[in-house]
Amino acid sequence: MRLHAPHPHTPAAFERSHIRGRVRPYITQATLASFALLAILLIEKGVSDGIIVVTIASSTATVFVVPLSIASSPKRVIGGHVVSVLVGLALWGGLHLVTGGHVSGASNLQIDIFGAAAVGLSVLVMATTNTEHPPAAGTAFGIIVVGLSFTFIAFILSAAVILSVVRYLLRDRLQNLL
Repeated sequence: MRLHAPHPHTPAAFERSHIRGRVRPYITQATLASFALLAILLIEKGVSDGIIVVTIASSTATVFVVPLSIASSPKRVIGGHVVSVLVGLALWGGLHLVTGGHVSGASNLQIDIFGAAAVGLSVLVMATTNTEHPPAAGTAFGIIVVGLSFTFIAFILSAAVILSVVRYLLRDRLQNLL
């Protein structure tokens, strides 16, 4: 005997999901995530490279979906991106040496190898420095693909700080959605 019969117009997946009964925080935090990313993009005018935006968009999702998790703490968000910037710069320097100073002429294979190494090394360094923030690994990859760009680095680091400040200011109103 079923004690609760699903509404005939409610999708079965919704009936089984953890959002049921808590729709308001999901909508509120998703809206806040959109506004936070929009504010970052408006503040940092001129940043249009997709890989740059994807890195911060992933961090935004982490901060607003699981704001109480350790991965969303300022130490992890800012620290993870700082670590990944440093690793990305080091490996971009290595790519610069391998290509004889002509990184723009690097082959796809070279970019793939150095990009993958940048992600792996940033994961290792984040784990050993206790600054794990998975979306930040994209920052190291972005530096390899985009190249040495102080605009990219400034955007990433300032966005990480802005996300951390927003999370701090809203900490009493946010809840983990997972």
